[in-house]
Amino acid sequence: MSKITQQISNSALSNVHQYGSEKSFVTDKSISITRLDQMSKNHQHHPSLSQLHADAWESNGSNKNSTDKEKYIHQLPDHAQNLKLNEPLSTSSKATHHENVVIVNHEKNNIKNIWINQKGSINDHHQQKRRKNYKRSCLYRKKYLCICLSTIFLCIAIAIVLAIVLTNLERKNSPLITPALRWNTSGITIVGIGSVSGKTSNLLNVPYGLGFDSSETLYIADHYNNRIQKLITSTSNCVTVAGHFNGTSGITSDRLNQPVGILFDSSDNMYVADRLNHRVQLWVKDATYGITVAGGNTSISLARPSGLARDPDSGTIYISESSNHRVTSYPSGIVVAAGNGAGYNKNQLNVPYGLTYESVSKSLIISNGNANNIVRWTLGTNSWTHVAGNITGGSGNTSTLLNLPIGSTIDPMGNIYVADATNHRIQFFLAGEPD
Repeated sequence: MSKITQQISNSALSNVHQYGSEKSFVTDKSISITRLDQMSKNHQHHPSLSQLHADAWESNGSNKNSTDKEKYIHQLPDHAQNLKLNEPLSTSSKATHHENVVIVNHEKNNIKNIWINQKGSINDHHQQKRRKNYKRSCLYRKKYLCICLSTIFLCIAIAIVLAIVLTNLERKNSPLITPALRWNTSGITIVGIGSVSGKTSNLLNVPYGLGFDSSETLYIADHYNNRIQKLITSTSNCVTVAGHFNGTSGITSDRLNQPVGILFDSSDNMYVADRLNHRVQLWVKDATYGITVAGGNTSISLARPSGLARDPDSGTIYISESSNHRVTSYPSGIVVAAGNGAGYNKNQLNVPYGLTYESVSKSLIISNGNANNIVRWTLGTNSWTHVAGNITGGSGNTSTLLNLPIGSTIDPMGNIYVADATNHRIQFFLAGEPD
């Protein structure tokens, strides 16, 4: 029996961590009474545990009397108090002995399981630590990447700002250059002979309006010859494309009477302001006769149409009427400028001739013939703004005055060119500069 007690003592010694108190500590020759008491409580189906308590009592001190021993026995659980103190193990106790051995083995297995669990806990602790370190390293990498990207974007933004600042400084320090288209001081005759007029293919008689088709071929309104001439490229000769080639006027669809304005649409169809026939004729490309689209017998009444202009976005055509002192639109027939009789007020025109449409400002540049000035009429308004010439209608031959301007045009930079008829000159006005 003492051998079994010794085995239990040894197993309990290795299981100190499980119970954790000084009372549970067991020497190599004895087992703690408290430990045995716990075993007796955990294994109540083994009545022989009281004998183990008794053996433990004798091992802990031989000088203790029987009275103390009996007191100790009374402290045991009820199932163990019935054992006789000096009763040896009987034959029937062999089974109990076997059970005690099983108890010892059970304790050993518990200790082994505790060690395995503790080892597993340690392994879990290391794995958790490694996972935390991995997550921390991933977080550091993300932060580093964000910092790098932010730095790159910041550098790019700084570079852009510096480039803009340096460009502005360079512009301020450089002289202002205003682009402009200017006339050559020496003119080149491409059709006609000096001051000679005529009806042959190389002569003209008071040429008026000009126009270009999509191939940049030049067309000329040969006013007093009542025809439209097409200039043959690389020659000084023309071919008649509208009206009669010999200059005969007429009111039929194949004749004209003092044509003025010429206009081409995007399909190279030609519109002609047939002045003295008070109509606008449409000559479809390569056609031999014209179709009246405004004036004449149409619902749009015209009186001496002169200038033509077209809005490329909407396709609307604007017609200046010299005798009605206004500008009318086609195909709507709405009066878009003036119509208040001849005069010099800002809501009036006085014999308007040439007409140019400006897409940027959606306005019309009008050669206000008898008022001797050029005005701008923004569509949708009821008055004009002054551009060139005398604002009150005075004529003259100085650089700021005009005398019967009949035609004008505008270049891509906004500069304006004016045909100053009675002064026999072309005047150039820079964009943004009055007169």
